[in-house]
Amino acid sequence: MRVVIGFHFFTEGADKLKSPGWTSAGFLGNAKGQFADSFQNMVWDADGLARLDAKETEALWSHFRERVVRIYAFDESQTKKAEEIFRRRINQLETHFDDYKRDIQEYRLGIARRDAYRADDGRTQVASLSGQLNRIEGELSAKRSELIKPIDLIWDGYEGELNALAVEGQRHRGPISIDRPGRRTLDSRTIDKIIPYFDLTLGLLLMIGLFTRTAAVAAGLFLCSVVVSQWPGTPGAVPVWPQLIEALALFVIAATATGRAAGVDFFVRLVTAWCCPAKQGTQS
Repeated sequence: MRVVIGFHFFTEGADKLKSPGWTSAGFLGNAKGQFADSFQNMVWDADGLARLDAKETEALWSHFRERVVRIYAFDESQTKKAEEIFRRRINQLETHFDDYKRDIQEYRLGIARRDAYRADDGRTQVASLSGQLNRIEGELSAKRSELIKPIDLIWDGYEGELNALAVEGQRHRGPISIDRPGRRTLDSRTIDKIIPYFDLTLGLLLMIGLFTRTAAVAAGLFLCSVVVSQWPGTPGAVPVWPQLIEALALFVIAATATGRAAGVDFFVRLVTAWCCPAKQGTQS
């Protein structure tokens, strides 16, 4: 059982690393139940409003250009090209904002309407009225994708172009990442960097039976967070019985310390007993 669960975690981590587009934002944003707000608040720029702020974007881009020039130690020609890229990308972004000006205004109004619905407990607790909120959120999601995806492409393009200016002898100092608006210490972008390696590490430890108790408890608590994010009985919540069963199995593994019976922990215990034998009590 320990090996099977470990293999499951390991493959989950490997699949995430192989999928460049994978993000925890979907999992966090779709949380249901009494703890939903805590999960949803971890989504970076969930509504995209920070990326719709032209002034903040220009300030961040200007700061990024200065950092790139300084860290790579660009010469005059490279610095000039960096300035040209900055101006071209700013114009591209402004064109997008101008083309979708009315849509952006409607989107902001839609968010205000959704927030008003969310603040009304009577609407969220009644199934029929909750359906209206789900419909509004669905419409906002579609509109957000239309407005924000092109902006993300412009951001990525700007970051990539400036890094591409570095030549041999400079590239080892990068790549340099651009600061994104609306970031928090522990948001979905940070979580995206942690979870794949978290899954891989725990999966490997469980498969070989090393630090079994610690790995099993950590994996079990992680699965419990998945269960909590889709609180059973909440309207629209996804069934999480498989995760709950797997979490309980992990806690059983932690309690029984199976790694000592058929894993590396067994040999660690032998070496520890040989190197540091227990002190014998003195006989009177």
